[in-house]
Amino acid sequence: MNFRRFVSLILGAAVILGLGGLGLVYTYGRAHTIDAVEATVETDVSRVGTPFAGHIQSLEVSAGDRVSAGEEIARVQSPGLEQSLETGFPEEGLGYRVDGDDVIVFTATADGVVGSTEHAVGSFVTANTQIAAIEVEGTTRVKAKVPMTAADFARLPAGSPMTARLPDSTEVATEVYEVQFEETEDGDSLAVVRGRSPELATAGTFTNGAPVTAQVKLDDAEGFGSWAARQLAELITPSGATI
Repeated sequence: MNFRRFVSLILGAAVILGLGGLGLVYTYGRAHTIDAVEATVETDVSRVGTPFAGHIQSLEVSAGDRVSAGEEIARVQSPGLEQSLETGFPEEGLGYRVDGDDVIVFTATADGVVGSTEHAVGSFVTANTQIAAIEVEGTTRVKAKVPMTAADFARLPAGSPMTARLPDSTEVATEVYEVQFEETEDGDSLAVVRGRSPELATAGTFTNGAPVTAQVKLDDAEGFGSWAARQLAELITPSGATI
């Protein structure tokens, strides 16, 4: 065998091994991550509403304002309040206090950001009307619907990583803390996975319920095949690169 042919064989073998290695690395990566079919950002909401009909006397907040627990949100003047006080309605409770005979003052029950205000000062509102909604600080999370088998679920312990890409393309790494299952209209099963991270409070720009993309990483119960793939991944991917 001449030298040129020998070199050609070596190069051909290297190409074949390289392609095989890339395929194995790709398969390894795909076997360890699952893309969500649907994902959103969600936050607990504290709703401020009046149990009495009346006029909004004042409104101290606007959408986007940051509020602290106990901070005044609105005042409603209600002719029916005095009668209710006479029949035992408490003058103070969670999220409200009575001022005088006919004014009820509503306050924030938690720290957070005002998501919306529904009515203007001077408006007449009926009983059980929502006046404002407050997105509670520290409760923002990613909710992702993920196709998942029983074997996949066994590889998704609490604390597993889930990466979310927000609407402005910011990527946030979250940790899975809850997994529930729901049945689709076709009878298939989807895992509803929730992940949280302190970074979500300040990451990017989004609203409660905004659609995002998410990817769950499964735990690697490493056997020889995944060990070999990992070794190849380390050899043929640049330092710090991900699959």
